Amino acid sequence: MRDLKSIRFLHAADLHLDSPYKGMKNLPNSIFKDIKESTLMAFNRLINLAIDQRVDFVLFVGDLFDQYSASIKSRMVLKHGLEKLKEHNIQVYISFGNHDYRMQEKADLSFPSNTFVFTSQSVSHFVCEKHGKPLAQISGFSYEERDVTEKMVGQYDAKDNSLYHIAMLHGSLQSNNDHDTYAPFLLNDLKGKQVDYWALGHIHQRQIILDRPYAVYPGNIQGRHIKETGKKGCYIVDLSPHQTQLSFFPLQEVMFLQKELELEGVNTIDDFLHALEQYKDLLKTEHEKIFLRLTIQLDETSQIDVNVEQIEEILNMINGPEEEEKYWVWIQDMKVNEDISYNRVELKDSNQFAGEVIKTIDEGKEVEKYIQDLLRHHTFKKHIHWNLDEVKDEIKEEAERLIIKELMKNGDDHAD
Repeated sequence: MRDLKSIRFLHAADLHLDSPYKGMKNLPNSIFKDIKESTLMAFNRLINLAIDQRVDFVLFVGDLFDQYSASIKSRMVLKHGLEKLKEHNIQVYISFGNHDYRMQEKADLSFPSNTFVFTSQSVSHFVCEKHGKPLAQISGFSYEERDVTEKMVGQYDAKDNSLYHIAMLHGSLQSNNDHDTYAPFLLNDLKGKQVDYWALGHIHQRQIILDRPYAVYPGNIQGRHIKETGKKGCYIVDLSPHQTQLSFFPLQEVMFLQKELELEGVNTIDDFLHALEQYKDLLKTEHEKIFLRLTIQLDETSQIDVNVEQIEEILNMINGPEEEEKYWVWIQDMKVNEDISYNRVELKDSNQFAGEVIKTIDEGKEVEKYIQDLLRHHTFKKHIHWNLDEVKDEIKEEAERLIIKELMKNGDDHAD
């Protein structure tokens, strides 16, 4: 039986330090500045949290940086944070992922003596010590190329069975797709190894996929677009011979939200604006800086019909004062009375034209080709900076919604 004492560590992944947020450059300077610096602010909170919680060590499981070339600012912020942890005798373990593969080599990164980096695409091991006594064996690897199709879990063998074994893995659950490019694994693969805690990275949505042993995605520490909603942060993990306790701590500087709001008895634009202001004030009591996508449904007692042109004008009016606020709610886009309901599965299986539309969108190849062509167009690139991986699903969903809406409006298909 292993003679083990309780340990505490911080598990974070997908920091994407200094993300460019290129698609948001058209925002007012003050709002964009807050968003642009949000990943760095979240990282600073993480460092302070690790110190306040007196953790033994910190794990960063891949994609510390957003791009293949780390900005000078992100490198300096990272180095300062690591040195701050060193002052408090906190060790740090780093692996690089598909976004920042071979980053140590490319960016000529140097780290303080408390920081240990997995440099190879083969699994290697460190023994974490504190006051000269071993606490845990930590295993992991770093990406040396963007795509890692190999199943890496087989390499995670414990070298010292007398210690806790913590495995850092930047990868994803194996799908039915023939082309899993991010160190794919199955749940049974994880269960089959002598590992006390699987510290996962790559998936930006926080989730616990196993509890015996724990296999955990902490998500990213700061949302990067409107699809990455809600609280973002890291886990503090208390590991003992008898139990594993997880505590989530939010770190985000800016919260991305998608909300639905139902309004009753709205008869004038003044009523509409007043209701929006009240809703914004409510959100401000719950969060500090909010980037919002809002869908509004007016009930049958409401006497106004808000059109697209009015929505644009309303957004300009209601967002304007937020530029001067320390804590703000920025409504990026708003839809009013655009609820369309249809049974997607039944419609897809039907012989109707709308069904063919859904099939084409799901197949994706032609749609993605059109999106790629658009993103490559010189005029588009001059004004809009989108990452295809981040926006393609959203573009497909919006395209489907608009097409089905028009078909329903014109009576060409029955979609309910």
